[in-house]
Amino acid sequence: MRIPLFKAIRKTKNIKHKKSIIAAVLILVVIFAGISIYQKSGSYYVVFDEIVPQVQRLNEYNIDVTFYEEEKIIEGKEKVTYVNKTKENIDSIYFHIYPNVFKTEKTAPFSEEEMDLAYMDGFEPGYINIKSVKSSEGDLSYLVLGKGNSILKVNLNEKLEAGDEKVLYIEFMVKIPPAYGRFGRGKKTINFGNWYPIAAVLDDSGWNLEPYYPVGDPFYSEVSNYRVAITMPPNYVVASTGDLIKKENIEADYEWTFEANKVRDFAMIASDKFKVLEENVDGINIRSYYFDDNSAELALNAAKDAIKIFNEAFGKYPYKHFSVAASDFFIGGMEYPKLVFIDQALYVNKEFLEYVIVHETAHQWWYGVVGNDEVEEAWLDESLTEYSTLLYYENKYGKEDKQKIYNKMIVEGYNKYKDNVKKDEESILRHLQEFNNNREYHALVYCKGAMFFEFLRQELGDEMFFDVLKVYYDKYKYKNATTEDFIKICEIVSDRDLKSMFNQWLTGVGE
Repeated sequence: MRIPLFKAIRKTKNIKHKKSIIAAVLILVVIFAGISIYQKSGSYYVVFDEIVPQVQRLNEYNIDVTFYEEEKIIEGKEKVTYVNKTKENIDSIYFHIYPNVFKTEKTAPFSEEEMDLAYMDGFEPGYINIKSVKSSEGDLSYLVLGKGNSILKVNLNEKLEAGDEKVLYIEFMVKIPPAYGRFGRGKKTINFGNWYPIAAVLDDSGWNLEPYYPVGDPFYSEVSNYRVAITMPPNYVVASTGDLIKKENIEADYEWTFEANKVRDFAMIASDKFKVLEENVDGINIRSYYFDDNSAELALNAAKDAIKIFNEAFGKYPYKHFSVAASDFFIGGMEYPKLVFIDQALYVNKEFLEYVIVHETAHQWWYGVVGNDEVEEAWLDESLTEYSTLLYYENKYGKEDKQKIYNKMIVEGYNKYKDNVKKDEESILRHLQEFNNNREYHALVYCKGAMFFEFLRQELGDEMFFDVLKVYYDKYKYKNATTEDFIKICEIVSDRDLKSMFNQWLTGVGE
């Protein structure tokens, strides 16, 4: 949390250990630097002393597309304002173009046993065609490459210097496949997940150009600002990451215009069968998009109660709305900023429906606001999200019910896997490519990962454990965190060396 000087100069109380010394120095330090702190009951945890950085500059996307119902395509253009946030000059910019992996059965992001579920009506290709890439100076050359042709490399006419920005104009056409996944169409919904050219992350390791793996959620992106307009037939209702700015007639269709700031992706879902329920909690509009009345209110209440519980446990949800959308989606649930897809088949199973909705809602904190590399370090958001789901049950129904859910969903899930593998195959912290299948991924990242957070809570105690989560959320809001960052937060708040414990749980080293 960044604070102005007048807020930093306060009287502190009940400071333990070395905090009294830090408090004495605080006034002198703030004269020259900004302090990232976490305030609790009149006391301050000083987490980092650092010079106030420049205002964060974000990439901007302005996307304008039209959906053609008969052809099942979307066509349009994207204006990208890309900021070079590194200290080096660059001569090219890379984008993920995920729809191309749906072009063949071989590259489609599903395991062999999932193909029949993903393509219930038979396989048809989906893809994205890049028609042109331009800058204000004219045409730019580009290459489509990578596994499944899922990477777009744009060559710049001149180097983009550190700190400068470049505006690109991309024209494209997307064919939507009959896939019941993040991206695709079913009998009731059209799922626009990972559907447009999105800039790859350039960090200290270089460009992150990982393919669309069939295991986990193989995504890694930066927070950006979006303005998206989509023209749809008049009978469709559109739910999206963005706040609806306007909806207007364009000949026989409607153009929906959305805006979303400080989000790390932009998803939509459209249906000509949606009904909508809406309520407000803590100043946030919660919307449930559904088909049948059965469980529609349960879906709304689960999201509403989860938002309220997590607001108190971790820190305030920073956006104006959150939407839960029933969808043709065989995988169960999928998180996007301010919007989650929920398999419509779950609406007949009230217990599991609630669990999945709460899990995807927790992702709004862990993935949505605090990001991470979900390819290299999937545990960081997924394990914490799964444990956050348990916290919902503890807060809403009591510790006894939480323990029952923990034993049934977490411990049993892990034990079924553990009984059939070698001990050295239990590493949680690993690259997605190193998991043999989604069953192994779920047992380790979801189940064993949640068990680790239960252990960490017992080791630190409730007060310190929740202090850790609040500080972590505050420090890395709108940023990408790493495992090392999380360990550092835990060690600073607890004033303990925890590396050995983390290594034992995450990698098995030291067991």
